[in-house]
Amino acid sequence: MAQPLADYVKLPELDEYKEWFKDFADLYREDGILQVTWHTKDGPMHHSGMSHRAMSQLTRVLSLDWKNEIIIFTHVGDNWMIESDANGWETYSELPTQRFQHQYFDDTNLIKNMVFDLDVPTIGAIPGPGFHWDSAMLCDVTICTEDTKMEVPHAQGGLVPGDGMGLMAQHFFGTKRGNYYMMTTRQFTAQDMLDGGMVSEVVPKGKALERAWEIARMWKTMPYENRTIMANLAKRPLKKLFVEDLKLHTVSEQYGSLLRIADGSLGDENSAQQDEKYISRVNDWRYATTDMEQPQTAESWRSMPSKAADWFKQVEAGKIENPYVFEHSNEPDWYKA
Repeated sequence: MAQPLADYVKLPELDEYKEWFKDFADLYREDGILQVTWHTKDGPMHHSGMSHRAMSQLTRVLSLDWKNEIIIFTHVGDNWMIESDANGWETYSELPTQRFQHQYFDDTNLIKNMVFDLDVPTIGAIPGPGFHWDSAMLCDVTICTEDTKMEVPHAQGGLVPGDGMGLMAQHFFGTKRGNYYMMTTRQFTAQDMLDGGMVSEVVPKGKALERAWEIARMWKTMPYENRTIMANLAKRPLKKLFVEDLKLHTVSEQYGSLLRIADGSLGDENSAQQDEKYISRVNDWRYATTDMEQPQTAESWRSMPSKAADWFKQVEAGKIENPYVFEHSNEPDWYKA
């Protein structure tokens, strides 16, 4: 038999690329079902320029490995991402090239790659509250626990909510309800997400990942080709949405940030727009209390940093418990609560 002039390009196998991403995700595959568990080092995922980029890079790499027949995205522990790496934004902020690459490429690819690169069925398994829920909500089916609550938090910090979460809120909840969540930062609960069509099922605490695997194994009973074609149909509505509006949203957020940089008003929580590196000051408070589940006002926005600071003082005094133990990890010397 005659031989071709050149063979297929050899791409990395799971054992190789799982090492590339080991600081950000654990990868486990069984019978063609790949589980992606987000984390940062030995703790929960910490929001940073580095994790932002790694998430989009990983989805692209996963798409090149056809042994990944079904993919489950989840987060380590009992909640989704809550923490932020205060030291993880310096390169993100460098002008012009670094910030351009982070906001023009990474912000878009984080969203786009989930539906345009991953051609196989995907399931999001949300174990509890958190933010930056992109990868879970962009899956074909999303399961969350009954204590899950999330939000589109940007506007409270003066930031244009253009990273895709506002766009998805409009898509899932409808224009008016989505605008409300995007423009007021009010949290939405598991029941809100189920009623609005943002999640597929709500399950008891600790059962999201188990249910995701049940669904994945059910899909495995279908012919490989047919379930893959089915996944394309599932992704079609989001593909159409993102072709129309995603780049407009991400560039709008970038433009707003550049305006604040130009007039010197990007900084801490007392500035017109809050820099990303300061957001971990209030994250635990936002999810450990019910304040953000209520209708928001100018006063609630203004008082958020002081309420969070008072809450942390009570935690430090042993009066109340902080259920999220990684808050304020990896803080620089100048970072004061």
